[in-house]
Amino acid sequence: MLRILSTLLLLILCQSSATAQQTVGLFQNTPEAFDGYTLVGGLGSGTTHLIDNCGRVVNSWESNYTAGAASYMLADGDLLRCGRVETEFFTGGGIGGIVERFSWDGTLEWSMQFANDTVHQHHDIAYMPGGNILVLAWGVVSGEESADAGDVDAQSLWPEMVLEIEPIGADSGAVVWSWSTWDHLVQNVDSTLPNYGAPADFPGRFDVNYIGPGGASSISGDWQHWNAIDYNAELDQIMLSSKRWNEIYIIDHSTTTAQAATSIGGAAGRGGDILYRWGNPITYGRGTEEDKVLFGQHHAHWLTNESALLFNNGQNRPDGDYSSADEFTLPLQADGTYLLEDGASYGPASLDWRYPETGNENFFAARISGAQRLPNGNTLICEGTKGHSFEVTPAGDIVWDYITADSGAGTITQGMVAIGNSTFRTTRYGADHPALAGFDLTPGAPVELDPLPSDCEIYAGLRDDLAAGHWGFTIFPNPASDRVTVQSDQPTTAVVRDLSGRVVWRSEWASDRHIIGIGNFAAGAYLVSTSNATLAQLLIKY
Repeated sequence: MLRILSTLLLLILCQSSATAQQTVGLFQNTPEAFDGYTLVGGLGSGTTHLIDNCGRVVNSWESNYTAGAASYMLADGDLLRCGRVETEFFTGGGIGGIVERFSWDGTLEWSMQFANDTVHQHHDIAYMPGGNILVLAWGVVSGEESADAGDVDAQSLWPEMVLEIEPIGADSGAVVWSWSTWDHLVQNVDSTLPNYGAPADFPGRFDVNYIGPGGASSISGDWQHWNAIDYNAELDQIMLSSKRWNEIYIIDHSTTTAQAATSIGGAAGRGGDILYRWGNPITYGRGTEEDKVLFGQHHAHWLTNESALLFNNGQNRPDGDYSSADEFTLPLQADGTYLLEDGASYGPASLDWRYPETGNENFFAARISGAQRLPNGNTLICEGTKGHSFEVTPAGDIVWDYITADSGAGTITQGMVAIGNSTFRTTRYGADHPALAGFDLTPGAPVELDPLPSDCEIYAGLRDDLAAGHWGFTIFPNPASDRVTVQSDQPTTAVVRDLSGRVVWRSEWASDRHIIGIGNFAAGAYLVSTSNATLAQLLIKY
């Protein structure tokens, strides 16, 4: 009996030891996770991997440059990637400097450097439908130029710029459109200098003397620190994110470059000033610290024309440091502008969805990170500083869990402490995404060295149902009391009927996402149908 007990104890200890050895790679994959392929790479690495839901590599790309932050797959299977180029002048966080395009087989097809003493690409890029690329870049103004603009500190600053690049040949491109923060300033310290006025009267401009973390008074060239860019082709607008000002912005792209430098309207008549800003209204004199809702956020992007999602890093929140993924409604008007009441700040005043619902100090990334809404309604979250990516359902349940196995020192061996595996962002692509069409997706080994044995399964049932047209959309939250979201796998219209068949809500547009206010619905059951699905689904209003 003693020998049996000793053997059992030894087995338990061995199993505990094996379990404790896992430090990187896949920790969880469930049937509720969205089946697809995730683009992932450590910030200190020159390698970008595409992995399946079991963490196995299906393709990799090698660059001579470590990650300059963002990377994306394009519709033809190419990888568009930012690389890091060091210069003596620009040394800010998120530094990039080169944009590269690789074919599926790893061939470098195009590259362009933006790294000198006057301009430097950083953080993020956005690929446009016509093939041009929007690039985030720092410019530079001298202390004398800064003083002439009303900066009381008269310091050299790095204005943020958006450059639209038309790729040419294999290693060059033309700037075909540009926009700069320096063309949209306001100051209220010297009436003899340009752009004099109260910031509250010019919410479409940047107060050059805004006092706050990273404001001009901080004696920092990187005074705004933008970290995300997204392009909405339907609206012809650009969304941007400023970590240090704790705000997101939307600007008009329909202008010419000359119009973009002024308040003159472009083709849509909206002008070069900021169309919308949200997160910290004290920056334009229409709020206090209590009104701040963003805290060093990243990855601001559109979900639909009327809604957006971002990763709210949460550093220096009044109630403690913790991160969240925040979804909110944009106050978009029919003419492409955004509602702003006289004397008020831009809305919304509340969020549509948040993960986690309440603050959790164990979920916190002070920098980088991102959040992606998936076609099944789940959200893929990258807790970047820990190299931790995980997928949550609308209710907040974790259904997929992964830790990046690449670092600045190379690929991490399973069981070794994961150091230096910070990850700017992870992105999931469905198996039916055009970027994957026609390519061999046979999985190889996991990214990490000496991987543990795994019994992970790929749950492709949802993918098959979508392809057959039997499912097509999801509703969340459900049951609900105030509002629900209908998320489809493709653009669709949606209709809500009561059980007698009477239409109580109908969409007037085709979108893959519909937000429905049900607060005035009577409690009970309703049927939701869409134009791309064969079956209706039951919605419970309480």
